[in-house]
Amino acid sequence: MYNWYFVVTIIISLSLVDCAVIAKEDDVEEQGLYSKSDKVVILTQRNFERKVYNQRHAVVVQFYNSYCGHCRAFSPKFKAMAKDFAAWKPIIQLAVMDCANEENNEICRQFEVMAYPSLRYIHEQYIKGNGNVGDRIQMAETAEKLKAQVITKMQNEQSKGHLAFAPNFSIASYASYASALNDIPNDVTYTFLVFENENSTVGSEIALDLNDYQHIKVKRIRENSELGYIAGVYHFPGLVAVRSTLEPTNITPKNPSQQNLLKAINMFLKSKNYVFPSRDINHKDTIFIEHSDEKSLVSSSDIVYYADLEKTLKTSFTTEITRHKSLTGEALRSLLDYLEVLRSFFPARGNLRDYIIDLHTTLGSKQEWSGSEIYETVKRLEITHAPVYTSELEYIGCKGSQPQYRGYTCGLWTLFHTLTANAAQSPGTEGPKVLKAMHGYVKHFFGCTTCSEHFQAMATRNRIFDIKENDKAVLWLWIAHNEVNLRLAGDVTEDPEHPKIQFPSVSKCPECRSARGAWNLPSVYQYLLNMYKKENIWDLRRARSIAARSSPFSNLDIGMLSLLYMSA
Repeated sequence: MYNWYFVVTIIISLSLVDCAVIAKEDDVEEQGLYSKSDKVVILTQRNFERKVYNQRHAVVVQFYNSYCGHCRAFSPKFKAMAKDFAAWKPIIQLAVMDCANEENNEICRQFEVMAYPSLRYIHEQYIKGNGNVGDRIQMAETAEKLKAQVITKMQNEQSKGHLAFAPNFSIASYASYASALNDIPNDVTYTFLVFENENSTVGSEIALDLNDYQHIKVKRIRENSELGYIAGVYHFPGLVAVRSTLEPTNITPKNPSQQNLLKAINMFLKSKNYVFPSRDINHKDTIFIEHSDEKSLVSSSDIVYYADLEKTLKTSFTTEITRHKSLTGEALRSLLDYLEVLRSFFPARGNLRDYIIDLHTTLGSKQEWSGSEIYETVKRLEITHAPVYTSELEYIGCKGSQPQYRGYTCGLWTLFHTLTANAAQSPGTEGPKVLKAMHGYVKHFFGCTTCSEHFQAMATRNRIFDIKENDKAVLWLWIAHNEVNLRLAGDVTEDPEHPKIQFPSVSKCPECRSARGAWNLPSVYQYLLNMYKKENIWDLRRARSIAARSSPFSNLDIGMLSLLYMSA
């Protein structure tokens, strides 16, 4: 036994030489200042030739010294650039080699690395040779400037015949849409024209960002081109979406930065129900459930969590309905309408239903209440019916990546979706009653006044009070929700880890859309009923015990706070 233990100990010790975690015979998961999670290729003496020479893509190699202070200071910039490059993997990759590691010294010498960090551009199908040490790329102050230098290099390389498999980086002038799209393949649905200066890298960067978008092309147009005048582009870079039928749409944002141009493209495509590519680099479809010191990873899906609903009700009762100094008239009637639909259609568990009934009855006994009286009533009845809440009162599906995101606003949308769906499955025509109660609640109790005004404007525009049937009530709320989500996709209110989408996605409900992308409303209706019915609402115990999927709105963050940015 002792001898086996000794042998195993020796083997483990050898595998940790140079503090590198070995993944394969010639690969490492991390070394020096970088790991594979940084979206870079980690080069060693053992894998250099296989990773660099005769590749189908270009490589930018950073030779560095992990003990070098300058290299340590530069690493965050290189890592930031690597995240942007992750989607460009089929075209160009970033790699690093630690020259402080003894086994790498020979290659560092072969590449004549005399200063750290040192960047080399290596084009595709690069051949090993004595004089082949790559092209030097000058260091830059920021990741953005460095990225621009690499793209400029790629533009120059393509003009020399390299990168033929990459998007077309060339720029030209055109007098018509027909001439601009003359060389675009027939299977392309939309071509995005970027009007810019010849020395700009914005158009090329967008083309790289969209390199895996099916049936989409990007084309660079000179800003002084006659087509720019035809398109009405007066601010540069300019952006115009052109359908294959030559129908143009100017989508240039007010601040035409590369990032805003990309957001404009994605928002435009979302409005057309475009199916975006699935990328390994996308980690936005997951959330974490905190429990003690553990975090359980839950994949995003069509799950409603009871904890989200309870947490939302708790906040509503203790914070929102109690904020009026005096409550009477229309506002009080709206509160009673809200409590009535809760007692009728909310899938309450434990003592919560009796608590809501008692609260509704008590507040209906007087024609005027002060906010403090309502608060005291809420707390008193909590004690009377304790325990009122069965969950731990923490958001799960509506949990944001940071405290300022999602939470209550997401929960409020989820609550009213739940109410409309369960009302629709009750006898009679009760769905419109929920919409009326929602309108009254948002008008009189939702904490953001401007948000409330914007919601009321949308409700008027979409004729909320004309809804008379259950299925139309469910779909009205769904349409309104997606309207807000579509308008604000990419907005500053969006949780960066939970992007807004048009719900439900094609992957979650393929039958909800036709082959051409149009909504199949009967299927959407059935999907919503199934998702929000009380039998399908999950508690935390079930979420922990099964490899569960979280609320679809974990991907949306389409809480009512976003309505602040809705125009009336």
